[in-house]
Amino acid sequence: MNCIRLFKSIQRSQYSFLQTAKYAINFNHPIKFSETEDRWKEKDNVSNKWQLIYKGPMEPSLKFLSAYITFSTVTIGCSAIYYAAFQFDVATMNDPVVLGEDVVIANSAVECLVYLGAFIIFHTAIKILLSKYVVRLYRDGDNYLAIFRGHFFNSIKKHHFHLNDFRKLSPTFVVSWGDARFGLGKKHSILLENYFKTPNDFNYLLNKKNADSPESEVKI
Repeated sequence: MNCIRLFKSIQRSQYSFLQTAKYAINFNHPIKFSETEDRWKEKDNVSNKWQLIYKGPMEPSLKFLSAYITFSTVTIGCSAIYYAAFQFDVATMNDPVVLGEDVVIANSAVECLVYLGAFIIFHTAIKILLSKYVVRLYRDGDNYLAIFRGHFFNSIKKHHFHLNDFRKLSPTFVVSWGDARFGLGKKHSILLENYFKTPNDFNYLLNKKNADSPESEVKI
């Protein structure tokens, strides 16, 4: 039962994070993109042949969150391993776990390990979610370059894919939102439609044709 509650808590946190990003005020209009494009290219070490067509919201907050989750998960994980290897004693496993002299952090050693395990699972789930969140997207013809946040403060990961590799994904039991899940080749990602430079940039990715091209016009 506790595992079910933990799973539901993780899912609610993921959904809350996405909804906050999705409905944030969108200032990323074409003029804003043009003013900051060179700065982002330099930061991402991207050549001038690439054109910035997407910039996700909350990127500064994600930078701190990603670094915090990495640090806290590694710290708690190492602490759990140390406790299990050197402090855990079967004879005293039902005794309270005390921090210092009088601070009780768990009623038993097993309960303490459960708390540590739940903490690691929760943070790992959030980390997986963040690893799918595209912070910037560049285009060069029909070739695309997606920028994801790395594990540390200023680290990033790059993922190349072709126009034909882009596809919309169906909702899953864990990730129930379907309007923001897309496949970039072999990698699944989260992209928010409202944060593309122009609606045509998103339409071209999704429908493989420009919205303002003669082929895309509806004939009556």
